[in-house]
Amino acid sequence: MARQGSIELAVDRASADQIARHLRECSDSFVPPLAERVDIAAYAEKIASRAIRFEAWDAALGLVGLVAVYDNAGLDVFVTNVSVAPSCRGAGLAQCLLQSCFDRLDIPSARRYRLEVNQHSEAVVRLYTRMGFTPVSQAGDLISMERPATGKDKE
Repeated sequence: MARQGSIELAVDRASADQIARHLRECSDSFVPPLAERVDIAAYAEKIASRAIRFEAWDAALGLVGLVAVYDNAGLDVFVTNVSVAPSCRGAGLAQCLLQSCFDRLDIPSARRYRLEVNQHSEAVVRLYTRMGFTPVSQAGDLISMERPATGKDKE
């Protein structure tokens, strides 16, 4: 675990219940709200059991930031969740967590990172673009974006 100001960074520390609490707190930040699209308890359980999680913790508030990815046997890394508690937004926490993910998983055997984002989440689309993601397709309001995994020994 590493400290960033009053925030502690960790990997795979949160329980399914802690993830569910965090996702409920962040639900309205998603377009459309996360609770309208998924069963949050079941989604949190899946994230806890199957995803690699990059987490930000505040001593008083608990889990305040989460990037969850599925590492699909070294081929693609699918980013299933990027969320920051409303009280902690604007400090670059999502970018920090994504960079932690890239630092740990950005290996030559991974061809790319993939994610989907609603086109109406303009600030989120800008964040992903700054982090090296580019749009590759769109279906309705959903934009599919990819970022190459560069790996330390790739040129």
